[in-house]
This record gives sequence, structure tokens and C-alpha cells, in this order.
Amino acid sequence: MEEKPFALIGVNLNGYEPKKLKEVMDKEKLNWRSFADPGAISDKWKPPGTPTFYIIDQKGVIRYKWAGAPGAKAIDTALERLIQEAETNGKKAPK
Repeated sequence: MEEKPFALIGVNLNGYEPKKLKEVMDKEKLNWRSFADPGAISDKWKPPGTPTFYIIDQKGVIRYKWAGAPGAKAIDTALERLIQEAETNGKKAPK
């Protein structure tokens, strides 16, 4: 899904060092970016818990946010909506 108009990231507040977080992500086969946040992201975004999942659109706007694991269906639905919206807006763009 490389050329799609979104980003899926995880922000972890559980105190993992980046190396430990990478081990967990590899074990769980998580294929999105995830941050072991020492405070910079959480201070700005104020996530309600851990893990918190964000989907960010092509303009850098947080469009979806979940505290805790939302499940694959919720993520897939949100991504499909964002993709459809981007494709619709792309067709309406002036040339």
C-alpha cells in the first residue's frame, strides 16, 4: 500500500526502548511505523492510552485515532474511506 494517501503509525507509551519495541513488532508481524515515545509525540497529541493508533492523511491531518487495538476491520474500513476520498478528490482536481 506504499502509494496510498495515508500513514498508519503507532505511538507506544509503555516505556519500551526502541530495540525492545522492534522485537515486539517483529514477533507480532506489525508492518507499520511505531514509536517508543519518550514524550515528544504524547505531549503534542495527548494519546488517551497505549497503544494508540493514528491514521494520518496526505496533508498530515489526523483523521482516525484509536486508543487500544481497533481490530483489522476498523483499520481497513478507515483506510478504504480515506483512499476513496483521495481518489474522488483527485478526479475533481483542476488540470
